[in-house]
Order: sequence, then C-alpha cells, then structure tokens
Amino acid sequence: MKCPICNSESHEIIKTKGKNTKEVLLKCNECGNTFRETINIPKLTECRIIISKFSESEKKQVKIYPDEILQVGEVLVVDEEEVQITSLENKRGGRVSKSPVSELETIWATSLTGPARVGISIDYGGRILSKKVEIERDFLFTVGDVVKMGRTVFRIKSMKTVTSKIRRGSAIAEQTKRVYGRPADRNDKFQYDLSSKIVENEI
Repeated sequence: MKCPICNSESHEIIKTKGKNTKEVLLKCNECGNTFRETINIPKLTECRIIISKFSESEKKQVKIYPDEILQVGEVLVVDEEEVQITSLENKRGGRVSKSPVSELETIWATSLTGPARVGISIDYGGRILSKKVEIERDFLFTVGDVVKMGRTVFRIKSMKTVTSKIRRGSAIAEQTKRVYGRPADRNDKFQYDLSSKIVENEI
C-alpha cells in the first residue's frame, strides 16, 4: 500500500474496522498524510494433513489461508505441535514441492515432537545387523565416527539423509534416515555409546 501523496510504502495503522473486509486508516511515515485502504481478508480453509510419528500416522485438519504458499521443509503448528512438511499432494493427485493451499488435497508431515528415530545398519561382509535408535533431534552424526551400540563397535561409512546419501561430512539426527557402518578395528576407541538409545523389537 502506497501513500497517494508521496508513494512511500512506510506507514503505520491508526485504525481498522470490519472482519472479512477491513477498512484501514493509515498514516504515512514519510509525509504524515493519512489515507484509507480496503483490504479483503480471505477466509480460513480446512486442509487435510497426515502427520507421521515413527511408524504411526495421524490424520487431522488444519485451518490455513487458501492463498498461502506452502513448501516442503516448512514447519507448521498443528494443535500446538510443530510438524515439518515432507510432501504436498495436489488435487490432481500429483506430488509437488511447493503449492498454494487452494490447490492442495493433502499435506504430509512429520512430527518434530520428541526424539528422532534413526536406522543403523552394520555390514559384516554381507550379513547386516539392523537396529533403530531414538536420539535427540540435534544430535550430530559424522562419517568416520566410531560408535558403540550394544556389543558392537562400528565406524560410520555413509548416511542417508532426507535429501541424499552422503559419504563425508555430518548430519543432525532429525535429518538422518539411516546410518551405515562397518565393524571398527580392534584398537579403535568409540566416541559415543548408543546402547541406551536402541529401540527394542525394531528391525
């Protein structure tokens, strides 16, 4: 909204009235002119959202403005719970990374409440030991780390994150889907112990 006198977009709201359509009285911060503008406020619409938390999913409805643009990776608050968008399904049944709410059928998201769950796979020359651990979301895994898990000590060789597979560098737990490793050498000392983090009865 520009001042009709000096075209400045810097202003302060003095008074508003109305609900779906607001009449706003503004004062220009540059020249001091006061002027009125009418703003149409769209009604909130309900959109289906499916929230995943580990192996469980919960279907909810979230109220959001139809012209709002959502994208994968964005964080929403649903019933006081933070969730991160992992996929967007439009009304044509396609999956997109970015879309206005008015064109969406379903929002897919993962809960950011509680610990992250990360898969661990250790390769014993063809025999794979696979476990899952629950760990702080900001815990940092680094390729090359020597880790203890139960009776096993292994070295991280690579990791699969939500975006790619990496063979060098680091990733935080909430962005890591699976850690791949091989048994460490006998003389290697482990840097941290994940034994207490193992999720029982998970393969």
